[in-house]
Amino acid sequence: MSPKIKLALVGLHHETNTFSSVPADLDAFSMFRGEEIEREYGNSLTTNAGYLAISSSYENVDVVPLVFAITGPIGTITEDAFDKIVGEIMESLENYGPWDGVLLSLHGAAVSEKYPDCDGEIAYRVRSLMGPDVPIGLSVDMHANISQEMVDNTDVITVYRTNPHLDAKERAQECADLVVRTIQGDIEPVMWLETPPMVINIVKQFTGDEPMRSIMSDLREILGKPHVIHGSVAEGYPYADVSEMGMGFLTVVDSSKIGKSEAKKTSRETAQWMAKRAWAKRHDFDIDIPDPDKALLLANSQHTPGDGPIVMMDVGDNIGAGSSADSTHILAEAQRLGIQGYLQTLYDPESVEACIKAGVGSDVALSVGGKTDRLHGSPVSVEGKVRTLFNGKFEDPTPTHGGFRFYDGGITAVVDTTDGHTILLTSLRCGNTSLEQMYSAGVDPTKYRVVVAKGVVSPRPAYQPIAKEIILVNTPGLTTSDLGYFEYYRRRGDLFPFNRSTDYQPCGQNQ
Repeated sequence: MSPKIKLALVGLHHETNTFSSVPADLDAFSMFRGEEIEREYGNSLTTNAGYLAISSSYENVDVVPLVFAITGPIGTITEDAFDKIVGEIMESLENYGPWDGVLLSLHGAAVSEKYPDCDGEIAYRVRSLMGPDVPIGLSVDMHANISQEMVDNTDVITVYRTNPHLDAKERAQECADLVVRTIQGDIEPVMWLETPPMVINIVKQFTGDEPMRSIMSDLREILGKPHVIHGSVAEGYPYADVSEMGMGFLTVVDSSKIGKSEAKKTSRETAQWMAKRAWAKRHDFDIDIPDPDKALLLANSQHTPGDGPIVMMDVGDNIGAGSSADSTHILAEAQRLGIQGYLQTLYDPESVEACIKAGVGSDVALSVGGKTDRLHGSPVSVEGKVRTLFNGKFEDPTPTHGGFRFYDGGITAVVDTTDGHTILLTSLRCGNTSLEQMYSAGVDPTKYRVVVAKGVVSPRPAYQPIAKEIILVNTPGLTTSDLGYFEYYRRRGDLFPFNRSTDYQPCGQNQ
């Protein structure tokens, strides 16, 4: 029997909205160590689950979970948090080695105060510790801003292929499998990253619609080419002001039978072919979505009883992209227009506390939401009755965005207002990616005319099955679809659509 292959699993997972004023300090992170990682993620559909599952695919492979830190999308990682988390990762790799390979569980769009390319810096440190001969695999989110630093310091990178992200486990398992095959000497991966000067708006990143559907079809075409063992499309994350912001096209080719020179040529040509075809579609990513009043009037007119609710995606308060979770722009407009049968969540610990003091069944007068900053609206005055209080913890074993299973919105209050609205007030920021958030609170979203989900694509797996229609709503906020609102300091100057006259000519070497 062949000797055991020992793989380390470590990671720091954070999608950084650099425009957010909420810092990702050490207290913001949940830390999992050793068996805690397996208990939390082993039965999920996440990247960590995919890495862990490779042990059951090979009799001679052991994945050893060491350190994993995660926080929801908020602001920049503080220097102290980065130093302590990454320091612990490096210490664990050094203390529990030697290793045959390393599996990095990173998001791909993390930014720290000192390192704009946080993921690239972690990959560089792990490579420096492991040396050139220990294969390193990295599986990242489709919103990753992939850098050359990440490519140069890993052997294999895989990227989710679905948005909403329903294949995180599958892509991570593929990454781990390629690492194992590299260790066994079956393959010799060569990667090429192509980054055309384009960033695409998040409202056009749903892989089920054009133009992303065609771009993913191009990926499937190159995957059928000889010696190509993996290919990826990263949509990029436009709310992280970094030089690598934008789309990335990656191809991994096996050089064991064709030589490194030919493999490099194949990986470059296939990645550039995808990039050029995406570039030709760049104007198809232009957006035109309604503001709250037009969207609400449209939703109200299109609802018919028994057909399910009209689900409105609050783009500017996309919790999964680092927004505040307490935007009131749509709520205020619904109140002004007299919209009935309206349901949404709001992050508002202060109002939750008031509901706790009042008690279930009590009448309350509250000023809800709009407390993080005025960009996301002002507090809205409501009167109503506290329907229920619950601890905010819920579980969803079905496929959800990112593959997560366990959720915590903190103590949650459900308030039915006198103007026909239901508001779930949470004491922790919690995205609207699972209907269990509603059902666990005793709320049936199918009974409403209009349901607001704070997101763009991530709520679709939950809400699309119950929706008569989904309407994207252009609201102000840290994740607004109007990218012209933000002041960028690090992004490339020639980036489309900021510079609509920019040109793209693929080069014959890495840039």
